[in-house]
Amino acid sequence: MNQMHTRQTAISDRAVSTQVSAFPWYDLPPVQRANDALWRACVLPGSYLRTDDASALWRRRDLLVSQACGLDLFLADAPIEPVAAPVFRLDCAAGHYYSYIVGERNGRRAAVNALSSHSGLTALLTCCQPMSLVVSGSHSKSLAMLRAGLVDVAAIDAVTWHILQAADPDVVAGLPVVDRSVAAMAPPFVARRDMQPQAIIAGLRRAMESDAVAAAREALWIDDVQPVSRAQYAEVLAAFDAVRHRGGALLENGSGAAVADPSMGARAAGAVSKHLKSPVQAE
Repeated sequence: MNQMHTRQTAISDRAVSTQVSAFPWYDLPPVQRANDALWRACVLPGSYLRTDDASALWRRRDLLVSQACGLDLFLADAPIEPVAAPVFRLDCAAGHYYSYIVGERNGRRAAVNALSSHSGLTALLTCCQPMSLVVSGSHSKSLAMLRAGLVDVAAIDAVTWHILQAADPDVVAGLPVVDRSVAAMAPPFVARRDMQPQAIIAGLRRAMESDAVAAAREALWIDDVQPVSRAQYAEVLAAFDAVRHRGGALLENGSGAAVADPSMGARAAGAVSKHLKSPVQAE
């Protein structure tokens, strides 16, 4: 660990060599090198890891920075706070994103990537009226289910769609985009609640300003970051609250039993299922 890293004591009182970070939200195989490059350009302490279990990562005491869905701030029961929102190359307000409605808008059977996903669940139920849901585990798997004819419709995060389309047009070829959801606050970069966010935000901005990783930013569809607070994500929780009863009923439908989502730990999955029936209070 070099001296530049160890000087950043504002990040944490813990030894920086033990801290870990990950950018799992858009860490699709075609852009994993781009995420690696983005992390290096942040020049933050600790090490970068690749994980499929974001829920477990949020609970690690050595977490420095990661990513989450806006809904996870309220549903996951994890000690995390948003520090910055990505500014994507999408035609919506800075710090926001949206989903594409793909397939048959009036389809009966829908795929959702995760129960805690604004882009996959809330966006879908806000735009469509499916009769049953199945949890695929990822947007990529929802697209695969659409191509295989196993479901009729899905809401796909627009950034994920564009990343996959750029890497392999065949992944989305022939799948009709019939609508798009209302824009909402983008999935935030998060840190533990006991962390000071200033140095993390500064690191993320270094990566956004570095010419050396311009290609990585382009691949990830990100142009910048902006500081955010938990209160700004209250709209994401409100949108979920408006459709949660329908989501719970559809999952209880015998033809729409949910399958396990490997990206969620058992505690997180249970909390989300509970909140499909019970309101959540914004802090």
